[in-house]
Amino acid sequence: MEYLELNGTKEGLSAAVDDMWVLNATYLVFYMQAGFCMLEAGVVRAKNAKSIIMKSIIDTAIGSLLFWALGFGLAFGNADKASNPVIGTSHFFLINYENLSFFAFQWAFCATSITIVSGSLAERVHVTSCLVYTVVMSAFIYPLSAHWVWSYNGWLRMIGFNGIIDFSGSIVVHIVGGCIGLVGTYLVGPRIGRFDSESGKPKPLPGHSITIYTLGAFIIWYGFYGFNTGSTLGISGGGIAIASRSAVTMTIIACASCATTLLAIKIKSGKYDVVKSVNSLLGGLVSSAAVCSLIDPWAAFVIGCITSFVYLGGSHLLIKLRIDDPLDSSAIHLGCGIWGALSVGLFSTQENLSLVLKKSTNVYGLFFGGGFEQLGIQLLGIIIVMAWCFFCASVLFTILKKFHMLRIEPTKELMGIDIDSAGGPAYQWDN
Repeated sequence: MEYLELNGTKEGLSAAVDDMWVLNATYLVFYMQAGFCMLEAGVVRAKNAKSIIMKSIIDTAIGSLLFWALGFGLAFGNADKASNPVIGTSHFFLINYENLSFFAFQWAFCATSITIVSGSLAERVHVTSCLVYTVVMSAFIYPLSAHWVWSYNGWLRMIGFNGIIDFSGSIVVHIVGGCIGLVGTYLVGPRIGRFDSESGKPKPLPGHSITIYTLGAFIIWYGFYGFNTGSTLGISGGGIAIASRSAVTMTIIACASCATTLLAIKIKSGKYDVVKSVNSLLGGLVSSAAVCSLIDPWAAFVIGCITSFVYLGGSHLLIKLRIDDPLDSSAIHLGCGIWGALSVGLFSTQENLSLVLKKSTNVYGLFFGGGFEQLGIQLLGIIIVMAWCFFCASVLFTILKKFHMLRIEPTKELMGIDIDSAGGPAYQWDN
């Protein structure tokens, strides 16, 4: 980095400011881990609160070390050379790598993707299984997806004129985490008592604290401002304009999605639903990740309203298929992530896309006359990444299931994972 030479030039100062921007965004993104921890702890029953917190600790501690040792090199090694479009081959353990602010930012993204999975599998899996999928995700599954989409020589990034566009992770972070969580929760099966044994109808298993759950969601929302605006990787050279647009459109998408769900459920049932409204808010944030820098505010409102129904439809489909996802992570991250990635091919404007790509382009959103090319590339990328994640996750969780390392015993599930695996309950109730 130029500023390390302390030469006092304009370029050196600009690089320093850009790095500080990325580092501050990193702090916000990492703070999302606290949000996910509260979100997941609030939605599970009290007897499992401590174990879900332990899984968040494992995701962060173990996943971070694996990403430093292997994952980053596989994702971004030799990113400046057209040597390997499939996998990175250098910078393991950050050897001979100097752009540490970029590593820190990408590490926070990887940690976010991993923690999505623990919510899908909550309340019925071994804590050790969390350790296993954390290792595999951070060292292999996530890095290759990131390389294909984000590395300069990634093969999906080189397709067509623009390549695939995923500004801040609807595909790489959220679809990856959502896919793996969906496969895991399908193979592990529903929690005891989630569905009636005779009729198959769902039965509520409410979490122990809607307050903690909502607090976690707002912390995640706060962290998303680092998630999306930090993806400019700097504020010089027009970066601040992109970041400002990203912050505004993200806010509109999230609020429109939340408001639409809030009102739709009120009209249908006559009551407000806090959990669905909060989940829809999160779905809006997920949708915004791919497209926030490329659209106008009015398009953000449309995308947000549609996101609401994408989430509600996905949540309903999970129940119909008797797939028990305690946090609706698959509907939020996979469903809304797909919609956000497709929105790039529908709503991105020529001006905004050219500004982000730093080159003129005649390939942009279909609704603005940019043709089908970008939409087709987005769809191809989604299919490829989903197929990769479904395959790897199926192999991983099938092996864990075969060796009885996935699901805990029924008696322990009924008793609560905290007593069996976490040294006792999270709350010490007075007699």
